[in-house]
Amino acid sequence: MRYFPIFFDLQGRPVAVVGGTEEALRKVRLLLKTDAVINIIAPAIHEELAAEPRVNWIARGYHPGLLEGAALVYSADADLNDRVSEDAKALGIPVNAVDNPDISTFIVPSIVDRDPVVVAIGTEGTAPILGQGLRARIDAMLPQQLGELARAASGLRHRVAEAIPAGNRRRGFWYRFFFGDVREAFIAGDSCSYLAGVENLFAAEAQAPQGRVSFVSLGSDDPELLTIKAQRKLHEADVIVHDRSVPKAILELARRDAVRRPVKGELYDGATDLLLAEAKAGRLVVRLSAEVSLEETVSVAADGIAFETIPAVPQPRAAEVIAFPVREDIRDDILRAAS
Repeated sequence: MRYFPIFFDLQGRPVAVVGGTEEALRKVRLLLKTDAVINIIAPAIHEELAAEPRVNWIARGYHPGLLEGAALVYSADADLNDRVSEDAKALGIPVNAVDNPDISTFIVPSIVDRDPVVVAIGTEGTAPILGQGLRARIDAMLPQQLGELARAASGLRHRVAEAIPAGNRRRGFWYRFFFGDVREAFIAGDSCSYLAGVENLFAAEAQAPQGRVSFVSLGSDDPELLTIKAQRKLHEADVIVHDRSVPKAILELARRDAVRRPVKGELYDGATDLLLAEAKAGRLVVRLSAEVSLEETVSVAADGIAFETIPAVPQPRAAEVIAFPVREDIRDDILRAAS
């Protein structure tokens, strides 16, 4: 990964845009979604830029001093791109030269905007059409009210922090809030069901947490062959007890803050003790291995801990050639008809 993805706070901060043509206008349209102070440096500007009250046309001619104090610099003037890039770098200001990543220190991703929810898709400049296609698909997936739901969640954060302990229980609350009946009621505009659903979530979280173990069988080193349910369990897990042989690509599918506990993957390697201790502490545990161990499941069940087994996807087999059956008593007739 050459470009590190990051969200930059531009509230009240100046951004310098060198150039006033259509290329500059496209960048300004994006900047107008932020609270940045937008300063244009150009001998002439597009009529849409001239009509935008948030745009400040500060100079017709360019010189390096005009960049000082800017949080970001965009250069949309082909004749000045090299010079602006060098000047911005000398001042320690991130710079983007339009359609010229070689002299830029940052690039702009494709964006799906559900403010304050923003999804950014980047291809490091290698495949912009792919980025645009992914953006269109993600845009179609996300309801327009998603940003409003996020704002509603923000209004609950203080109450949640006071009522629900950090960790799995709090994550569980928010997961059900954003992906369950509460979300559906909010998006449907059913305020009564939404408010009732929120209170039900608080009531459910008031109960003592119950640990659980999910035994996930891999069957393959290919992460694409994990079932949807197995992937979901990896996202939900507080603790992942895994064989040392489990590929890194599969472990990458889990939450970053999930605790990972490697074991040898052999009988009596301590995995059972780990499963029991973590589940009794009220955590959601995933046991990730090539095959589900009967000894481990029996031990978990004997301690009264809830568990489930998630089998692997059967390995695809090479295609088999199946001969078409032909009755011997009509073979000659078939051959004559074909001749």
